[in-house]
Amino acid sequence: MANTTFQGPVRSEGGFEVITKDTSTGAITTNLDINASGSIISNAGIATATGRVGGTLTAKNQVANGFSGALVKNTVNIAPADGNNATMTLPASASSVAGDVIVVEYHNAMSNGQTHKYTGGGASGEFFMAKSVVYRMTGATTSAIGLIMSADVADGTGDDFLNLIGLTNSGPGIGSIVVFSYNGTQWNAEARLTSSGTGVAANLSVFATT
Repeated sequence: MANTTFQGPVRSEGGFEVITKDTSTGAITTNLDINASGSIISNAGIATATGRVGGTLTAKNQVANGFSGALVKNTVNIAPADGNNATMTLPASASSVAGDVIVVEYHNAMSNGQTHKYTGGGASGEFFMAKSVVYRMTGATTSAIGLIMSADVADGTGDDFLNLIGLTNSGPGIGSIVVFSYNGTQWNAEARLTSSGTGVAANLSVFATT
């Protein structure tokens, strides 16, 4: 088919696909797949002059102290300023599409003995994707303080909570970040936690069933 130029927008009710066809076998390969909701389901890669893709957000959301409620998809959030207990629920699978992302930044350290609970999918039985991971400091001493990390991973079938646990000398500290991304069926979580205080204690943040 010849090239076609449109003066107005090209519209489709069922999504959009860019394909290539093998000249020998006729096999079709989908290089770009955009669903009816506007989410990119699959693509062969994104290339830019700098190798980076920029966001269009103009503001970050400050999560309130003592917060207990739902986070909004495709937002960047700042964890509660007082570092105390909070419960943050991810959007349910029914209202999420592949490519949705939620980011939580820590501009302050969590308080000792306090827990930030993140629940996956907002409903019972919506577990974090297998191999979701939280990297936390081990509390190694001497020259290794703040350098050695351990990891806890979700099993994909039972862990519907990510619990970040505050301890005076082990964080989560300033600069910690949690990124949630939806793959079409489950939320994946990746948390990278810094330490706090003297950094000599092991952080206990973990995936769990409660």
